[in-house]
Amino acid sequence: MRVVKKINNNVVVCLDQHGEELVAFGKGLGFQKVPYELTDMTKVTMTFYKLNYQYYQLLKEIPTEIFDLSAAIVERAQALIPRILNPNMIFSLADHINFAITRLTHYKSAQLPFSYDVEQLYPQETDVGYYAVRLINRRLNIQLPVSEVTAIAMHFVNSQTNDLATNSSVNSDDEMIKIITKIIEQEYECQGR
Repeated sequence: MRVVKKINNNVVVCLDQHGEELVAFGKGLGFQKVPYELTDMTKVTMTFYKLNYQYYQLLKEIPTEIFDLSAAIVERAQALIPRILNPNMIFSLADHINFAITRLTHYKSAQLPFSYDVEQLYPQETDVGYYAVRLINRRLNIQLPVSEVTAIAMHFVNSQTNDLATNSSVNSDDEMIKIITKIIEQEYECQGR
């Protein structure tokens, strides 16, 4: 793999053996003079293909340790949440964590009045939120408020792929409403009138 651009000391842009561009994370990957041939693939901890410009900007703005935290949290979420998560979740979560730290140091913490509802409706995502807050607090030696549990849980709720919305057999809003109504009726064991 050929390293062609340094983003920071731990993140680089590379070309794989097929000439495809990717972003690679790994301690010290950006130390050497670019371009160079990366031969020790054990140094690479994460790779991402086909990143858009917005994510490149985040890579420049957000410290690598926050991306590492985000990757650890997403890995835990994939083990706990039985649905497919958006592959870009690491970036949106890192952006949220970075903003939460900025908010903690410069502003008041935000209260989320629907925390109880989120905890009841999305217990697996909430468990990931608790894990994330504990991990962030421990690794960065800060004290995020408990409200961040809900905010992080909602990131995972929103990142899940929705098979219903992508189902090509659903052709209209009316059909979508009928399908949703049927799911609700089955879930709550009631019949429509």
